[in-house]
Amino acid sequence: MATVALAALATIIAYLIGSIPFGYLVTRVVRGVDVRQQGSGKTGATNVRRILGWKWFFFVLLLDAAKGAAAVLIAGWLDPSLNPWVQTIAGVAAVVGHSWPVYLRFRGGRGVATGMGAMLVMLPQAIIIAALVAVPLVVLSRYISLGSVAGAALVPAVTLVLVLFFGGPWAYLVYAGIAAALVIAKHKDNIQRLMSGTERRI
Repeated sequence: MATVALAALATIIAYLIGSIPFGYLVTRVVRGVDVRQQGSGKTGATNVRRILGWKWFFFVLLLDAAKGAAAVLIAGWLDPSLNPWVQTIAGVAAVVGHSWPVYLRFRGGRGVATGMGAMLVMLPQAIIIAALVAVPLVVLSRYISLGSVAGAALVPAVTLVLVLFFGGPWAYLVYAGIAAALVIAKHKDNIQRLMSGTERRI
């Protein structure tokens, strides 16, 4: 019962942390505009870049990643045994919070940075390996969305290898699969534009 209560508490806290709309807050403070009324209408770092430039892109990216990391770290603190399933639930809740934030009537971002931050705490090797593919892909193609989708799809595959051959928790593979599915689903419009050749380049 205690574990169930801790998992529930970790889920609520993680969702509320994930819901903090840093992209919205930053663009309001710096430019006085609503990021949801600009560009893609999303609150993530990519849309912030269109309004404020690269400096603020990296700033918001870091803050959004910190949300995912904080959610998993707090879950670990609540459960001293570091139950990976509690961490997994918290990580997913943070991504859901970022994508559908309660503070902005459930209009948020796509969950890339927040999902990445959570995984950096759980299994950083998976993020590092995925980034080695995703970052060059963005640079060469000039499509942030392509790198995001490719990176999200790669993380579960890398996690599977790490779990099978290096003994990581299976819970982390479940997290990687769910988070990747959420991120890719939120990129549905980007994928359609990539296929039609109308996606925006950086």
